Amino acid sequence: MGKQQLVNQFTKSIIKQEKRKNKVGTSQITSTLINAGLNTSFVNESCKSTGQVSKSQVIYRKLKGKSLREIQECFQGNTVQFLKILKIYSRNRFFINSFDTTKEAFYGDTSKAEDKMYLHNGCIAKGSEHYYEYLTVSITCNVTAKYILDGVIVPVGWYIEDYVCHVIKFVKEQLPIIAFLFDRGFGTWGVIYKLRELKVPYLIFWKKQGNWYKEHFDELEDEGYRIIHRENKYNRDKTNYTVNSDFVLIKQLEYDGKKFDWIFATNLKLKKATSYVKLYKKRWGIETIHRVTDKIRIYTTSTNCVIRYFLFMFTCFVYNIWRLFQMFLGEGFTLANHKTNMIIFMAKHGMIYPKHYDKFEMIANELFNS
Repeated sequence: MGKQQLVNQFTKSIIKQEKRKNKVGTSQITSTLINAGLNTSFVNESCKSTGQVSKSQVIYRKLKGKSLREIQECFQGNTVQFLKILKIYSRNRFFINSFDTTKEAFYGDTSKAEDKMYLHNGCIAKGSEHYYEYLTVSITCNVTAKYILDGVIVPVGWYIEDYVCHVIKFVKEQLPIIAFLFDRGFGTWGVIYKLRELKVPYLIFWKKQGNWYKEHFDELEDEGYRIIHRENKYNRDKTNYTVNSDFVLIKQLEYDGKKFDWIFATNLKLKKATSYVKLYKKRWGIETIHRVTDKIRIYTTSTNCVIRYFLFMFTCFVYNIWRLFQMFLGEGFTLANHKTNMIIFMAKHGMIYPKHYDKFEMIANELFNS
């Protein structure tokens, strides 16, 4: 598969190509959206600058009738293709996968929103009182193989365990897993219940709530650890489920020059306290991923959840392309370098032809060749 085919793949899998002449096709849509992501701009702004699509509504109409599930399945299909290449060239035989959520601020009028069930209340940025939220899972076991494997847009009042379970079912079919890593936001008995049902290895950084752990820490010396078994109830749909898990308590173990108390819910059996902490540190790679995807975010004013989800997953797809080429070109192939290369590539292959370019070139020649 050539680079141009790879760039187009995600869009082609969702949007059917028009057969009639002079109609906007997947190549024009892809290049316009990539340009929006590379410049962290609104879709309409990208339409005006690339000269490929007249306005964002032309793109959005192509998504009419599509469901959230269809978009996710298309992304998953591309993930499978990425992983085929990764398995050939990566030295990793088993993979560490991390979960996290990321938020996208909404600044518009919520009274006119199409899908209010996906607009969460809360201020995450100045001037915004609502946001969209996405759950993602990524490979975080080394530098260049930090791929986003899957993601979902989550509604208000969502059961976090259901969405975690839904995503894991796909991932566990694709990769041999060392562990799924979670931060404290996933520390619920419902999540543990689902993870145990799926029979997957997990490590959850647990919240310090209640007094159950204090007596154990009092009995431990610094850098000492203890594994205890706990049982609790998970209430769902008027039914009580009994859930149990091991908890690893580690007292005042140094990390990054400071000492911390650590609590992990896990079904892993590791030999040392430091092994649990070192493994959990691999999860922080997903936060790096989100900082990167924020730099290639595609903006829109749409309140249609399908459009929002499609643009978010398209951003994830562009991110994966960068990581794929970085695997061959090395860590020196930075995001900034990727942006420059992508724009040159699209211009060279006729995927974009910026408006005003001919006049710009003429003026430039007059100014600098005189």
